[in-house]
Amino acid sequence: MPTRYRMIFAGPVGAGKTTAVRALSDVPMVDTEVPMSAVTPEGEDKTTTTVGLDYGSWKPTAEVSVALIGIPGQQRFASARQTATLPGTRILLWLRADRPDMAAEAEAWLAEFAGQEHRVVIAISHAPDRTVGSLRRALAEVLQRHGLPPARVLLADARDRDSVIRVACAALDLPEENR
Repeated sequence: MPTRYRMIFAGPVGAGKTTAVRALSDVPMVDTEVPMSAVTPEGEDKTTTTVGLDYGSWKPTAEVSVALIGIPGQQRFASARQTATLPGTRILLWLRADRPDMAAEAEAWLAEFAGQEHRVVIAISHAPDRTVGSLRRALAEVLQRHGLPPARVLLADARDRDSVIRVACAALDLPEENR
């Protein structure tokens, strides 16, 4: 029997969660994208938004199977986030480097996963002119408050399968429990 994991793709609107699930999934993704009813400052370039759970599946090896679950970024759909609390679930927190409130968004999302930080890897998208070091420094206080090592912050392009594989593998490499 293969080892099965669940990986939650979490984060604010427009960070790349649905795009990343689509890029990584080995099967056609089931998505819950609907047209946006209003343009938000966070998603100015978006025309759709996730209202439920997006679902895909990835089989990185013959022995490992990963359920990919994208959760909505909007607070009004927060009830769909409950699956993140299941034991063994890995959490990929997607943030955008081009937002001035990236640290505040990280703080808010990490608060949602309080007590589960040992399962979190942060993937930062939309960072063409930023280094991973500068992003880690920008998040240093938030990381320290939540007990996350800076090495858990990685650059990623949600459109690029290899990039998403890299951050997904980092999340799969995390221990089951914080030791």
